Amino acid sequence: MPCQQFYHTRTAGVELRVGLRLDNALHFSHYVPLAVADKLTHMKSVTIASGQLAVVDQGQGPPLLLVHGFPLDHTLWQNQIEPLAANYRVIAPDLRGIGQSSAVSAAPLTMAAFADDLANLLDAIEVREPIHYCGLSMGGYIAWEFWRRHPQRLRSLILCDTKAAADTPETAATREQWAVDVLRSGTTVVEQAILPKLMAPATYQQQPAVGEQVRRMLLDTRPETFAAGQRGMALRIDMRPYLGEIRLPTLLIVGSEDAISPPQEMHAMAEAIAGSRLITIPKVGHLTSLEAPDEFTAAVLEFLAEQG
Repeated sequence: MPCQQFYHTRTAGVELRVGLRLDNALHFSHYVPLAVADKLTHMKSVTIASGQLAVVDQGQGPPLLLVHGFPLDHTLWQNQIEPLAANYRVIAPDLRGIGQSSAVSAAPLTMAAFADDLANLLDAIEVREPIHYCGLSMGGYIAWEFWRRHPQRLRSLILCDTKAAADTPETAATREQWAVDVLRSGTTVVEQAILPKLMAPATYQQQPAVGEQVRRMLLDTRPETFAAGQRGMALRIDMRPYLGEIRLPTLLIVGSEDAISPPQEMHAMAEAIAGSRLITIPKVGHLTSLEAPDEFTAAVLEFLAEQG
């Protein structure tokens, strides 16, 4: 398959560039967010029907698909990839329109389209067996569509800081206004509206490098991608009537201070999914994998070990 390899250089406290690695030189393309790890993240570019997806594909064992939220990228999982890859084949893509993956227009990019992209990615990298699917925030929205459209490909679900309910009319209207504003003026116009909701206040105070990383992920999002994602999320259906039909081992994780996917909503989801388990991580907000990486990783590893 057509495959292009590149590296992300990510050093705590310093914003570096990303590009194609050509022999011993880097062809720089654009700035990338900060990261905690002082190392290179090896990615490859995989061709699917909708374009190119950049993906980390690391480790051996049962396949584990990590699906980031919005407007974030695969570095949402920067603290999980290495420990999980010790026992699993970890697949962590940048979704369409994000990072080095193919650009998109401002037309709605639905959760079903993202789900089909992921199924096509699995085909392209020759993953045939059912996968463990771990999605955070919008990654969870995509999980519902993946379950609806590709149920035979799932072995278990890990749903993190996400929702089953559709947008209210007010929320959908806000998304459209954000899309219009960002297309006109760039993502800086929504920075103050979005950032405070993504992590707990204590995280921003005590982990400023993580706060800056999240800020850069938002600001580096292409305006068209931002608009397409917001418009797509506004179109999602209410999945609550279907939760009782899920017959997969399911783990739910939420931060106790999550302002976007409140713990009470995640509790209701856990009640509706037979045999599921909910873990609440204290003193963190919406981005549990970044805010409390040790607790998050331990919960995921314990759940996966139970699946055999």
